[in-house]
Amino acid sequence: RPRGTGSIYSIKGSSVLWIKYYKGGVPIRESSGSHKVKTAEKLLRTRFGAISSGTFIPLQVAKTLVPELAEDLLREYRTNGRKSVPDLEARWKLHLKPFFGHLRAIEVSTQLVTSYVDQRQKEAAENATINRELAALKRMFSLARQSTPPKINAVPYIAMLKESNVRTGFLENRQHDKLATACAKIGLWMRAIFEVGVTYGWRHEELLALRVSQINLLAGTIRLEPGTTKNDQGREVSMTLPVKALLLQCVHGKTS
Repeated sequence: RPRGTGSIYSIKGSSVLWIKYYKGGVPIRESSGSHKVKTAEKLLRTRFGAISSGTFIPLQVAKTLVPELAEDLLREYRTNGRKSVPDLEARWKLHLKPFFGHLRAIEVSTQLVTSYVDQRQKEAAENATINRELAALKRMFSLARQSTPPKINAVPYIAMLKESNVRTGFLENRQHDKLATACAKIGLWMRAIFEVGVTYGWRHEELLALRVSQINLLAGTIRLEPGTTKNDQGREVSMTLPVKALLLQCVHGKTS
């Protein structure tokens, strides 16, 4: 074959032909999956065409699965001792994995992510919760892109949602202040429970069941576990400044 057009060869003990070509001076060898020379030549031309057009995807990249990216991110969290490992595991297992877990990484597109958002909103997930899930997905792809060698060629564009989880209109400002003062006289936890309840409109059963482990001060979120809400689905919200200030005092020195 003319120089620069690759080569077709056979391997002892194999019934199929192999092809060899170069990208950026690096040799790449690949099985043609056939014993026919014409089939091997066609695959070789396809590979050179993809390299010329900039659409070439290495075989190992094409085979990378989304669950592999999730495992890499979880490993990175554990290695760095991040306290949010349980949060990430829950987001992956409960929501991201059922939707993306059967896909190859190259199959995840902006349009597919939009479909995921639509599904989560139909499930009544709040924008703040969806954003945490999207952030995890985006981080999976960014980490894979930065690995050596890269496990993916590109990171899909993932747009974040506007967060407006705070519910208003239940109390007038004067009423709120009066009740807040009364709760503060009872104690710090009562004041905090009142503020969380007014801010997010949660039921008293959900408020009374809150534990320190469900409050992530670093991420600024509060998580309700699956099975503890009215529809049995987990929920996560971003803290407002008043809520965070109160909960910071409540959880100080506590671990559970």
